[in-house]
Amino acid sequence: LIKDKNKNIVGEYTTDSDGYIELENDLEEGKYYAEEIQAAPGYIRDTQERTFRVKRGETTEIVWENTAQYGQIQVIKKSKDYNSINGLPAGTLLQGATFEIYDKAQNVVDTVVSNERGLAISKLLPLGRYTIKETKAPKYYGVSGETFEAEIEFASQIVRLEVLDESVYTNVVIGKSGPKQVTPGMQMKWTISRVANNSSIRLTSFYWRDNLPYQAVQLDKIVTGTYNTRIPYKVVYKTNFNQTPRTLADNLDPSVNRVLQATPTALGLKSGEAVTQIMFIFGTVPSGFRMVDNAYIYGTVRKSASGSSFVNKADVGGLNDSQQWIMSNDAWTTTIYRAPTYKKPTLPTTGW
Repeated sequence: LIKDKNKNIVGEYTTDSDGYIELENDLEEGKYYAEEIQAAPGYIRDTQERTFRVKRGETTEIVWENTAQYGQIQVIKKSKDYNSINGLPAGTLLQGATFEIYDKAQNVVDTVVSNERGLAISKLLPLGRYTIKETKAPKYYGVSGETFEAEIEFASQIVRLEVLDESVYTNVVIGKSGPKQVTPGMQMKWTISRVANNSSIRLTSFYWRDNLPYQAVQLDKIVTGTYNTRIPYKVVYKTNFNQTPRTLADNLDPSVNRVLQATPTALGLKSGEAVTQIMFIFGTVPSGFRMVDNAYIYGTVRKSASGSSFVNKADVGGLNDSQQWIMSNDAWTTTIYRAPTYKKPTLPTTGW
């Protein structure tokens, strides 16, 4: 509202989409008063009256700053059902769930985590409509796949939402077997079996890995095995000279059983360099993912192999929705047999 020096109303004006009011020809030279009678939606009205002067040939500018009206979003996190792992009943308030809050432009305006009372409390937010997504669930629970909406309609309003998470079962498995006894120079074979995601949820970054006793055995080749889900995968390896994974094969069809040559010559290894680890990388696998045909790892026992035995270790794992590793492992011990050295006996001297 604009008034002249005698407080007579000159006119009522509204800011445009850029926040401006421009009065080029409406005001004559002199003293005026300006008063905000209604703030923009979501902001608090400034009640202070301002004084300004209009001078011929000059531009007079008044900057008016409004404080936004704020409210808050509170998410209550509860267990949807009985959890057989931690024993918590349905309705239990859960700590450790993470939520992201987005404005109408889908910008993240806050990230909140539920406390020991199951409450995830946002900072003060301007009036408006928001969407909320759970990005991390508490341990032994799955992330809710729903997108929730909340609208803060007036100052100091607290909008409360209740989000329920279902309990999850997580389990992965791998089997490892091989010969019980070998001799130096002998070719041997290990079997990788039962690789599976037995969890009730999908797992990300899923892999199985074999750590080779490279000082006792040289890797020769790998038979990949087959898998029940059409997820292309790759095989990488590390060596005693280089711990950075190098790709042996990529974009492999899980339904095809392939033989991958992995001798030092086939891999172009340096003198004295040996493969210490191989890893099958699948990415995201669904619940029920499993191996169909076993995988095999072939190697040659080094003639210089020392000691009475060596251990071959394999493990499998993946990340759940809470970014926790679900892992399992197995191992196989093989004994090195060395034939006793025969020493010709000294016979007594007889005859003439």
